[in-house]
Amino acid sequence: MELTVVIPALNEEKGIKDTVEKIKEYVPAAHVMVVDDGSDDKTAMVAEKLGAEVVRHAKNKGYGAALITGFSYSKTPFVAFLDADLTYHPRYIPQLLKLVKSKELDCAWGNRFGTSNNRMPFVRKIGNRMLVLLFFIMTGKNIKDASCGERVFRKQSLEKIDYETLPPGLDMITAMSKRIVKRKLRYEIIPIEYEKRSGSSKLNVVKDFLRMTRNILFER
Repeated sequence: MELTVVIPALNEEKGIKDTVEKIKEYVPAAHVMVVDDGSDDKTAMVAEKLGAEVVRHAKNKGYGAALITGFSYSKTPFVAFLDADLTYHPRYIPQLLKLVKSKELDCAWGNRFGTSNNRMPFVRKIGNRMLVLLFFIMTGKNIKDASCGERVFRKQSLEKIDYETLPPGLDMITAMSKRIVKRKLRYEIIPIEYEKRSGSSKLNVVKDFLRMTRNILFER
């Protein structure tokens, strides 16, 4: 087994079943790990019944904190992650893994704006475009999607970005992107589709946008 797929989950009882099943369909050899971030529904129970390893937070710590826990528990040479609601499709994981292995990359991730199927809410699309522009101003790198939450890493490359010190919230991904660029990791980005979320989003549009902006400005 060479790949662990980490799924951060908070009250995702309705979506976790399809997510785990799709991962098993497209990446059957992967180890599936669900980090239950203090859910008060049956997220953990559903995941366990499907054969996923479940790591529990006794209380909600945040999206980034759940990923950090998943990374620390992973024992395989490669680690992937995606959300529990199938906004990101697991079918891209094999392609991302192949890129990382064949091109000797540190990581690879998706560009949700690279296809015609992006069902992100309009306000979030505008916010993401602004983040991309700011990222270019701060780094000189034209990263088409700095906050995509479907990625594959070499486990050893996570150490290069000091993943344990990344922010615990939903803004973790922009901080990760900034560290990848500033620390000169090797990466590649591919176009992916992005679906409409089922259920309510955990994102606070204003607060999380400001946190993401701060990360792009100040992360090293």
